[in-house]
Amino acid sequence: MKKFILISLIILLVFGCTKVVEEKKPIKIALNQWPGYAVAFIAKEKGFFEKNNVKVELVFDKEYSKSQERYKNSEVDGVFEVFTDTIFHNSEGIKTKVVYVADHSTEGDVIIGKPEFNSLADLKGKKIGVDGINSFSHLFVLTALENAGLKESDAQFENIPAQDVLTALESGEIDAGHTWEPVKSEALKKGYKIIAKASDTYGILTDVLAFNSGVIEERPVDIQAIVKSMLEARDFVYSDREEALQIMAAAEDMGKEEMSNGIMGIHQPDITDNIKAFAKSEEITSLYGSGQIIAKFYLERGQLSSIPDFDEIIEPNFVNNVK
Repeated sequence: MKKFILISLIILLVFGCTKVVEEKKPIKIALNQWPGYAVAFIAKEKGFFEKNNVKVELVFDKEYSKSQERYKNSEVDGVFEVFTDTIFHNSEGIKTKVVYVADHSTEGDVIIGKPEFNSLADLKGKKIGVDGINSFSHLFVLTALENAGLKESDAQFENIPAQDVLTALESGEIDAGHTWEPVKSEALKKGYKIIAKASDTYGILTDVLAFNSGVIEERPVDIQAIVKSMLEARDFVYSDREEALQIMAAAEDMGKEEMSNGIMGIHQPDITDNIKAFAKSEEITSLYGSGQIIAKFYLERGQLSSIPDFDEIIEPNFVNNVK
């Protein structure tokens, strides 16, 4: 009898420990080479995640499309991405919710063109590179062209990853293209010219941290800790700028100057701005307001079948409960 009890206790202990390990496994987050996402590496390196009792594994890829692929294939629990793609995930049946606004691009995203171009009007009849047809990149470029009085039919579009835009310009494959750091700085050094920037269409390019809805339901305490850690890391960028730039540049395989330029090209919302972003409003700085503009654009193009219920996509509780 004693032997049976001992064996039973061992089995319970083994299974109990296994359960604890499963509950404490790191939350995996995918991210690509973008200054606004690099703040996550500060949260990791400076111990903010650890201080807030959450284990996080950051899965880095240079290309945006790769981090998107990881998320869609359920290789990770969450992803840093453009809000546009969060909307698409839900339309594709991948239940995803935004929990934090990482940044609004101002001069981080740009359309780079040949030296002889002086404005977007010069792109009529030209080839323009976008980081995915019908992607957030395509939306940005089309909106910029529309503001300049050009229609979609006035230009040709090529699917060129942002990291390859300079190469495509040099080879003559395109005449202009949407890109960001470090390609932005590299292109400018070679004489290419910025002919449009994200601030011209402010709010369209909003970068967020989003998680699978199932993960949010299963581990809300950990998600809360991640949001708190990100905000603490964001503040570190402005209180200890030199160390922050060094950490972020090394983590994302960029030069310190390129990372500095990238950070200057975005607005990183603090807790006050994050709370405003999650409040229901028609303002472009609200996820609800920008979401409506984005959804209507893709609805008209047949990429969405209906305007989504943004209450199912936007989760304000985590930023509202940061202490």
